[in-house]
Amino acid sequence: MPRELGHDLVPIEEVRDRILAYLQPLGSEPVPLAQAYGRVLREDAVAAEPIPAFDNSAMDGFAVRSSDIAAAGEASPVTLRVQGGLPAGDPGGAALEPKCAIKIMTGAPVPAGTDAVVAHELTRFDAERVTFTKPSRPGQNIRPAGGDFRPGDVPLRAGAVLGGPQLAILAALGYPRARVTRPARVAIISPGNELVEPGLPCGLGKVRSSNAYSLIGLLRGAGAEPVSFGIVPDTLPDVLGVIERALDQGADAIVSTGGASAGDYDFVQAAVREAARPGHVFKVAMRPGKPQVFGLFQGRPLFGLPGNPASAIISFEVFVRPALRKMRGEAKILEEPFLVRFPFDYAYKPGRPFLLRLRVEPDPAGGYRATRPGAQDSSFLSSLADANAIVFLPAEEDRVAAGELRPAIWMGR
Repeated sequence: MPRELGHDLVPIEEVRDRILAYLQPLGSEPVPLAQAYGRVLREDAVAAEPIPAFDNSAMDGFAVRSSDIAAAGEASPVTLRVQGGLPAGDPGGAALEPKCAIKIMTGAPVPAGTDAVVAHELTRFDAERVTFTKPSRPGQNIRPAGGDFRPGDVPLRAGAVLGGPQLAILAALGYPRARVTRPARVAIISPGNELVEPGLPCGLGKVRSSNAYSLIGLLRGAGAEPVSFGIVPDTLPDVLGVIERALDQGADAIVSTGGASAGDYDFVQAAVREAARPGHVFKVAMRPGKPQVFGLFQGRPLFGLPGNPASAIISFEVFVRPALRKMRGEAKILEEPFLVRFPFDYAYKPGRPFLLRLRVEPDPAGGYRATRPGAQDSSFLSSLADANAIVFLPAEEDRVAAGELRPAIWMGR
């Protein structure tokens, strides 16, 4: 039978909200557009002029008065004199004469007197004459001035993450630089007498330090600058010492893995209890990832994640990634869950909300569907090899029936 959540367990949402309440966006800096990809805009981008700035041709063709070819048909073609040509970038200037057409290229300003552009492939032409076999309508294939943006429009708001399209908008608006949040410098500490670096002998009782490398990748993907402070001995003075060194070297935040529980050697929790102002020790209603600690050291956050590799990665996605979004000044801090269909039965242990890591793929029936997950032990990394989503399964249940839908969030976004 499913059991009720213990009274000492705190819901994920409450823990996340309490953490976010302490955080503010970092400072900003102006950078050239070519260096702004992935950064967060910190001021509204306002159109100062119409975009496009002038009526222009939407294709290669002939600029005409639509009334001059209104009677054109297959059986009654209309031939006009070619007045000249107008390439893109040419300011033009000559107005269209009656019963004439101007050869025009995409993007060129539409000559005065023109109200339509006919694609050249719909005509027969030589250097002096062009023949039309269909009429055109006023405005056809003409991009009006201000059709994209008008003066005063705000196509990008502060908090926008700058991808390729956003950089194109800034460039079109005439911004050579963008004011963006400076990257968060995030220290990674790895307490644990059992840890050894990759490439070194790993004897009995030892494990390779993999969490630091998952955090390096996750932090870079979140727009931060990770700095690893290496393996830290399991003593309180060593843990407090590395926290102080990270702060002295300009860390905006610290992420640790391991030492977050209440064991004899869990000195991250002890450091938070002793020196953080404020400090929080959470037992979170989630599996994996129950033990979590958080504290401010000199006003800068420390996220103490569990040491099991899968627990650390899941905890990063649930707590650290939203925190970094807020520190970056992103407008959207929390991801909207989407629904995933299970095409198979899946049983799990009840009692705490279960965060199932697996691969989600497009469903031929629409939406998304789950693929069969790998082993979900919190110390196993194998289930994360191709996982791209976390599916939330309720504590009050112990199985998902084939065909049912469950909420999920993407990993790494």
